[in-house]
Amino acid sequence: MNKVPHPVFGKRVQQVMKEKGWNMADLSKQVMLSHTSIQKWAKGLTVASGERLKRLSAVTGKPEHWFFMDDDEEQSVPVSQRMLDDKEEALLSLFNQLPEAEKLRLLIHTKGVLQELDLLKSDVFDIIKDIKK
Repeated sequence: MNKVPHPVFGKRVQQVMKEKGWNMADLSKQVMLSHTSIQKWAKGLTVASGERLKRLSAVTGKPEHWFFMDDDEEQSVPVSQRMLDDKEEALLSLFNQLPEAEKLRLLIHTKGVLQELDLLKSDVFDIIKDIKK
């Protein structure tokens, strides 16, 4: 009777790692958690909640509820659009006023900034890991 307590969550974590081309170490750096925590998620032994679930959702681009839906549920749920908050609406309004060349330049710049932040996050994670040794 060794039943996995959270098989859907484990399957979804494995699925998103495969989609992103990540291994457990990559995901642990992205969400700033130990490899052991990610391993337990991937096996369905534990689930993310609270701030950890928010980080998991943010780094994978998947909504939080997706990690708890099996394939049948995902197929039956209509795609809904979420409402933009005031900041998002303002940003989109400003972006839409830019010439196309500036939009492209801004997108490229923003992707670069996000990559730099990922590298910084990875460095901080490595430093913390080294300190704990």
